[in-house]
Amino acid sequence: MTSQASKIGINTGILLEAGTNEAEILVFEVGGQTFGVNVAKVKEVLGITKVTSLPEGHPSIEGVVRIRQDVVSLINLGHFLYGDAEEAASHETDCLLLLEFNQRPLAFRVNRVHRIYRVSWKATRPLPNTLGMNAPITSVVLIDGKLVQILDFESIGTEVAGISDETLPGVNRIDAPNIPVVFAEDSRMISEMIQDHLQESGFSNIHGFVDGQAAWEYLEALAEDETVDSILDKVGILITDIEMPRMDGFSLAKNLRMHPVLARIPILIFSSLVSKDNQKKGLQVGVDAQVSKPRYGELVEKARQLIGLSELVEA
Repeated sequence: MTSQASKIGINTGILLEAGTNEAEILVFEVGGQTFGVNVAKVKEVLGITKVTSLPEGHPSIEGVVRIRQDVVSLINLGHFLYGDAEEAASHETDCLLLLEFNQRPLAFRVNRVHRIYRVSWKATRPLPNTLGMNAPITSVVLIDGKLVQILDFESIGTEVAGISDETLPGVNRIDAPNIPVVFAEDSRMISEMIQDHLQESGFSNIHGFVDGQAAWEYLEALAEDETVDSILDKVGILITDIEMPRMDGFSLAKNLRMHPVLARIPILIFSSLVSKDNQKKGLQVGVDAQVSKPRYGELVEKARQLIGLSELVEA
């Protein structure tokens, strides 16, 4: 294990109070730029030892590494982000970030790991939607005078290693044009996938937002002219990610449950951060159900259950 890796202690068992709109961000460098990832996504920070190359695969997959009993694909972030052989070259300070998506581990080579910072999502800002730009970055935040870019690891894992290969087996189309669905998701790729799967399954009244704050402002405005009963005609269900700039999913859920008009709206968490700890957090703020990314079929079925559509179909 390198000295850089040994300096960082990762404790994914830390349970921050739900609804505080805070997160712990692990800051690291790739190609001279500073990036961040939610500590809750990181299983371990390790040194890089032997890498076994593979004959075929995505060019950013450096090979596989053995981590105890597992053989894990190693993605070279320098190559993926910059497509440059110089940036992809190994450095003495290189570390391995071990992440997990839908119970599948993936390793990422980074050049240097700094430390963990606790930040408020209020301090983060979504990446501007600039024409022609498709960077795997969900937001930016200023930490210790440096602009830290929060990477969209789910999108990277999907593109490089195919972690999001679930289709919609067994989910029949049930037209539900009168059921409004509101969702909050900061990843452009996953937002498009949610929209596509909802539409394929029969939902057509869909309103998507780039973060919890944007969704909250929309819901608050709707509530001004509605009652606790009539609001369900405007919002049949809220689907939200957990980790988002400005306002996270737990804070969004907490706001709804405390609102005199919005409190009865069903809330479904759709996140790669679904865990025992986050299940507890969800219960604290009144979330009705949680589904782990990228289980889109399960997302559709759970949404139908929460709005009572499955019962109507069976009847």
